[in-house]
Amino acid sequence: MEIAVDIQDLTVAYGDKPVLWDVDLQVPRGVLMAIIGPNGAGKTTLLKSTLGLVKPAAGSVRIFGKPYEQQRHLIAYVPQRSSVDWDFPTTVLDVVLMGRYGHLGWFRRPGRAERAAALAALEQVQMAEFAHRQIGQLSGGQQQRVFLARALAQDAEIYFMDEPFQGVDAVTERAIINILRDLRAAGKTVVVVHHDLQTVTEYFDQVALINVRRIAAGPVHDVFTEANLRATYGGRLALLETSRVAAPASSAAPAPGD
Repeated sequence: MEIAVDIQDLTVAYGDKPVLWDVDLQVPRGVLMAIIGPNGAGKTTLLKSTLGLVKPAAGSVRIFGKPYEQQRHLIAYVPQRSSVDWDFPTTVLDVVLMGRYGHLGWFRRPGRAERAAALAALEQVQMAEFAHRQIGQLSGGQQQRVFLARALAQDAEIYFMDEPFQGVDAVTERAIINILRDLRAAGKTVVVVHHDLQTVTEYFDQVALINVRRIAAGPVHDVFTEANLRATYGGRLALLETSRVAAPASSAAPAPGD
C-alpha cells in the first residue's frame, strides 16, 4: 500500500517541554484517519509540524516519498475555527478563492475558471447562496463549511483537518463526514484531529492514538481497543458502550482537542 504521509522520529518541544516525542506515523494513501488523544497530547502540534508550521527539534516528514517543501501543492489544511480572525472584512467567495492561489501563483488574479471552481466547492458544502456574505456574519457551522470549501477548491491529494466537527450542529457534522467519505472514495487521503471517541468506529477506517508519543496506529478494528485507549487516556477513561470499541471493553470519554 502506498504511503501518503511518512513521519519518522518526530520530536517537538516548546522550550524545554516535549510536546511530541519520537513519533513515527505512516498514513496510507486513500484512507480516512482520525488522530485522537487527550487534551495536551500534541494532536494539533502533530498536524502543524507535518505542515511546516511548527519547527521540529528532530525527525522528518515525507509526502509521497518526498520532502514536504516539494509537495506542499498536494496538501490542503483546515485549521481549528477558533484560530481564525472572523472579523476580517472578506466575503465567503473570497475565502474559498484563496484555495486556488496554489494553482495560480500569488501574482495572477483569479479568473472565470477559478471563480467557477470556488462556486462549485461552495455548492458541494451547500453554501453557494452565501457567496457574497461577510464571513463574520455566518454561524459557526457555516464558517466551518466555508473553510472546508476552501480546502476542496485546492483539489489536493491530502487533506489535514483540525477538529472540523467542533462546535457544529448535527446536520453540518453529517454533511462534513459525507464530504470526507467522498474524498476517500476519490482516492484522496484525509487526516482529521478528532475528539469524539464515540464516532471513531463510524466515521474512520484508520486511527492514530497520540499522547506525546504514538501509542498505536492502524486500522480502527485493530487498534481502537480498550488496552490502547487506557494507554492513551490513563485515568481519564469512562465507560462507553461496548460496541464503540473494537474489543469487548470500556472506552474513553470524549476528550477536548489540543
